[in-house]
Amino acid sequence: MLLARARWCSLLLAASLSPALAQSAAPQLRGKSVTAGWTEERLQRLGGMGEFAPKSFAHTLSAYVSSEGRVFARRTVYGGGRGRPKTGQASSVGSDGAGSQQARLSGRSLIVTTQFAGGVRLVRIEFNADFSGCTANVVLGRENGTAIARGRSLINGASLEIKEAHVSNTSCSIQAGNVFEH
Repeated sequence: MLLARARWCSLLLAASLSPALAQSAAPQLRGKSVTAGWTEERLQRLGGMGEFAPKSFAHTLSAYVSSEGRVFARRTVYGGGRGRPKTGQASSVGSDGAGSQQARLSGRSLIVTTQFAGGVRLVRIEFNADFSGCTANVVLGRENGTAIARGRSLINGASLEIKEAHVSNTSCSIQAGNVFEH
């Protein structure tokens, strides 16, 4: 669910974005790609209209660490519905971007955050000691006192209100090369 302990999430977010904690990419990670996946089960509605309804969205986060240590990240959301499946994407280059998604390396972790009104999504990918494997953890949080997080759908741009969200089915893999070259 969207965490009631948003203070913890806020502290985690602040620590993850702190330039003092950021480190350059480990040599073993340069030139490699990471792919993480998860499912978000949400209780949401479109822009304040109607009742909150359960929705399920698969997410994939693809990231590439260049030979210079820059992180290129793309989160793709897959939505079901009538007819063909629909997708939407958000991309970022490191933490320099002006958008709501930012990616940063810190030690043996890749941290990708997405901020929205009243909430945050934090994807933390932990690498094993030799950077040959990884695990993903996704945390959804909201600000203290905020009952509803607000954002925009990556699929159709519509205004969303999210009352609850749960994350399941996380996965993570790492491979040599640039995932975006295909």
